[in-house]
Amino acid sequence: MRLCGVEIPPDIYIPEIDPESKAELDDLRATTILEREQRDRRLAESPYAEIMAKNRVPIPPEFDKPLTFQVEKLRLLSPWARARILYVMRDQVTP
Repeated sequence: MRLCGVEIPPDIYIPEIDPESKAELDDLRATTILEREQRDRRLAESPYAEIMAKNRVPIPPEFDKPLTFQVEKLRLLSPWARARILYVMRDQVTP
């Protein structure tokens, strides 16, 4: 299994995530997306939207790098946390 293109060694135990945790993480993600959409909508409707758009700071190029992680840091996490990290980042996990 690979996360962000980095091989996860087979000696790192990652348990299956329980359905309740999956539901909780999915709800958190849906709530976060909804809050971002609402914030963007409020900003677009704001009388100050044009001023704020002019003063927006450009994103530095280093912020556009692909995601990475360190296997050593993954080892420091509990199996419970590892399972949740891999579930949340499931779009970055490959066989």
